[in-house]
Amino acid sequence: MKTKLQAARIARGWSQVELMDALEDAAERLGIELPSRSSLKTQISMFENGRRAPGADYQALFSEVYQATRVELGLELETAPSQLDSLPSLPSPRLPTPKANPEILGYLKSVFVQHTQAEPLVGPRFLVPPVQSQVPLIEELCKEARGDVREDVLRVGARYAEFLGWLHQDTGDSREAMLWTNRALDYAFELGDPALSSYIFQRRSNIAAEAGQAGYAIGLAKAALRDDRKLPGEVRAVALRARANSEALLGQADDAARTFDEARSLAEAASVEPGSLAPYCSASYIDMEAANSALRFQRPEEAVRTLEASLTQWPAEQERDRGLCLARLATAYAQLEDVEAAYNAGAQAIAIAQSTGSARILAELGRVQDLLSRWSKLVEIAEFNRQLGTMKGS
Repeated sequence: MKTKLQAARIARGWSQVELMDALEDAAERLGIELPSRSSLKTQISMFENGRRAPGADYQALFSEVYQATRVELGLELETAPSQLDSLPSLPSPRLPTPKANPEILGYLKSVFVQHTQAEPLVGPRFLVPPVQSQVPLIEELCKEARGDVREDVLRVGARYAEFLGWLHQDTGDSREAMLWTNRALDYAFELGDPALSSYIFQRRSNIAAEAGQAGYAIGLAKAALRDDRKLPGEVRAVALRARANSEALLGQADDAARTFDEARSLAEAASVEPGSLAPYCSASYIDMEAANSALRFQRPEEAVRTLEASLTQWPAEQERDRGLCLARLATAYAQLEDVEAAYNAGAQAIAIAQSTGSARILAELGRVQDLLSRWSKLVEIAEFNRQLGTMKGS
């Protein structure tokens, strides 16, 4: 019987030689070392015949070349330690298990709202410990909760786990980010909530894209959009944004542009309700992401126009994302060799990166630093490099 892995190759009309070519290209992009061609051919045959399970590196490569998730390819997910291994113990095992009730759930929801409101302003570094400290309580509530109250507990658990995934992503820890986001998907699947599942799939796509796994990322984005007509406008918009980012990473400039346009239209028309999954997904936010795509395709003039306009409409409460927008604007100016404008935007982004501890802003500023290396003797650029070096600990 054909395995899903073999079926994926046959569906594309590839020979094993063509698959090996694609795997070698993907391995070069992802920094994965492959064995000799003869050994690789043997490995592929064993994987496709089900005689051996692919390891983590091969799983990432197959997801990349087939642009599909591990589940769609019939691959076992990489074994990860239980989240409970690193979580704090409950105060005393002799105490009775807490019961889910409106008061406890109200407390968890209230604290969650406070954390999400603080996060764009203070960044992830101060929030990971207090957010994670709530997880053991949620786990305990899940053990006993039944009926309607169980759905409420699962929803709270999904939001906390997804938020923890985001916090870890913004600190630059992709592994922890994906681990917690996968945990959130477990809760969402039990709930059977298509909007929540879609939102979490696009979050997984974002993590994969930032890790450079474009094929895996677009597979996850497509999963997020599988029931797109059932989704709220802002969730569909943010999922389209994830697909557009993946298309850009794959070099599909026209597809990415069309998808960004569709996402922007939905974001402009969306009526965001209290408790929305993606209240941040405004037209300005989509424009910032589209501008990043323009930078990838060496179109800095387009990026500058888009980012400058986006910054005039940026919500004050989204300070961390404003910092990322400024860092990308600095990159655009640096590509244009406008050193003064690049420094001005970059200096503002550094200040926000320092206050929020966002690794994503810092990574973008690293691109700016590389582009401005020819002007490193200028006083302003030397100061820019000094501040970046301090933040990187170098």
